[in-house]
Amino acid sequence: MENKDSFNSALYGVAERIREKLEKLPPAVRQGAEEIRLRTGLPVALTVGGETVFVLESGRVSFYITQGLLKAEKRDVEESFRLLCKNSAFAHSEELKNGFIMMEGGHRAGVCGRLTENGVMHDVSSVNIRIAREIFGAANDIARAYKGDGLLIAGPPGSGKTTVLRDLVRQLAGGMCGRIYRVAVIDSRGEISGSSGGIAYNDLGAGTDVLLTADKAAGLEIAVRTMFPDIVAFDEIGTERELAGVSGSFNAGVSIITTAHAGGEEDLMRRAVTRELIKSGAVNSVALLPSLHGGTVKMLDTKELFCGLAV
Repeated sequence: MENKDSFNSALYGVAERIREKLEKLPPAVRQGAEEIRLRTGLPVALTVGGETVFVLESGRVSFYITQGLLKAEKRDVEESFRLLCKNSAFAHSEELKNGFIMMEGGHRAGVCGRLTENGVMHDVSSVNIRIAREIFGAANDIARAYKGDGLLIAGPPGSGKTTVLRDLVRQLAGGMCGRIYRVAVIDSRGEISGSSGGIAYNDLGAGTDVLLTADKAAGLEIAVRTMFPDIVAFDEIGTERELAGVSGSFNAGVSIITTAHAGGEEDLMRRAVTRELIKSGAVNSVALLPSLHGGTVKMLDTKELFCGLAV
């Protein structure tokens, strides 16, 4: 699926006045866009190739603050929020407690404003739509090296960890790596599967089951107990409770594939959760993704990584 289609499919959550301008953007901009940012009273911005560009009233873009920029008014941000919620903020209260709204097609909208303790969002001031990409072949290098055991996909923000994870699951569950693996995907934000109404719109292969839940630790337990997978895959391990769930899955003979933010090898050992994950033995290798500025995937053996950094 081309990113042009991804961009267009995310525009249902943008106020009509601004949407009309975004639809006129040059194809290269739409295809490269990673985020759409609306801030009350401020210029509409896109993230393209990791850089911020601003939208002009003319339907072009500028890398600088200049005259003629398209600004998001309060009513635009409020309309976008209503569209994203489909006029029912209450239905998204659990997501909003974590600052986002799951969108159709695997996109995700971050929301800022005044959040009450019960998850009700008032006075919305910012909306950031993160555009999901489905890129076939993004995980080719990792898939060739994968041996069926625990794997951590790590990289800096914007390096494409979710995109790579999605494509790796597709290849593993689609029989492109020597066998058809049974893969259970724990999708906490709908970004991996692009699920909506019980249908996964992203291609995750014929051997994949998807469990949508914000509670990844509970999801791990459910998936291992009820779906009997070879592999459990999920995005971004972040808490000790999730780490305990990973250890339980590992002890049950299920391999884990997950992701983590890391700018390099030192970052992996500096963060407590990733350090403990590596020490646990639940992952045998790390695929360290390059930054947006280019480079190649670096495959690391976790035993060597830990021993090398522990001395």
